[in-house]
Amino acid sequence: MLQILKTQVRREFWEHRALWMAPLAVAALMLLGALIGHVNIGLAYTPEQRKALFGVLLWGFSMPEYLTLGIIMWMYAGECLYGERRDRSILFWKSMPVSDSQTVLSKLLVACVILPLGVYALNLVIGLLTVAISEARSWAGQVPSAYWDTATWLRVQWMTLVGLVAVQLWYAPIIAFLMMVSAWARRNVQLWVFLPPLVAMVVERIVFRTHYLGSILTYRLDGVFMGPLLTVLTELKMAPGPDTSGTTLDRAFAAFDPSPAFANIDLWLGLVVAAVFIVVAIRIRQYRDDT
Repeated sequence: MLQILKTQVRREFWEHRALWMAPLAVAALMLLGALIGHVNIGLAYTPEQRKALFGVLLWGFSMPEYLTLGIIMWMYAGECLYGERRDRSILFWKSMPVSDSQTVLSKLLVACVILPLGVYALNLVIGLLTVAISEARSWAGQVPSAYWDTATWLRVQWMTLVGLVAVQLWYAPIIAFLMMVSAWARRNVQLWVFLPPLVAMVVERIVFRTHYLGSILTYRLDGVFMGPLLTVLTELKMAPGPDTSGTTLDRAFAAFDPSPAFANIDLWLGLVVAAVFIVVAIRIRQYRDDT
């Protein structure tokens, strides 16, 4: 079973090259920016503010990778089951001793676990390389020092990992819904992703004069960590001078509390909904191969 799973995961990365090419392309651009870019960091910051600035820069350098992750996850989930029917490769894979459940679950594993963790590991390495390049350039007198702080780096990586896990759990119903539509749609998957919810919201607004569906979708798309993230960004005020009044990086880290996110019942109810969507996707794949 483990060998079959490995083969299926390799298949996804063979057939969907954007899963690894897009993050690597963004990483190459980030390294290029570290080699030739210039950041004007004032020297008037206190040591505590420099630590905070280092943490902010770490988060800032990670954002392009995670934005790319969100885009390729969306595109992959909407394509993975539809594409094999479009090019008829489903006929070959159905002839193999692999069940529909194993196939769909392997794709879900790639989308929700392997790909995010891979991007996290890549971002970790790129962050270290970026700091190393910045330090080398600072020794050459080209840019100011990056003010490396090991404790800050470890805390940022831990917070990023915890946040990534919570976000993947929160968005699991959306990924599962995309996979269900991918298994069902005969063409124009993205149109079927957006059209039914949009029509349902319009009908609800016209007939019932309410907007419950729109509120639910907005709530789910906002993200489970939007509130804590805004709290941290508020704490990280970097204005130099005597008016900073002791705003520290430790205070910002303390403001980031992941427990409410994992204690949110909506997160776990969303996983139940995701499981239903995946079961439906498996059943659809059993009977639809477009032949």
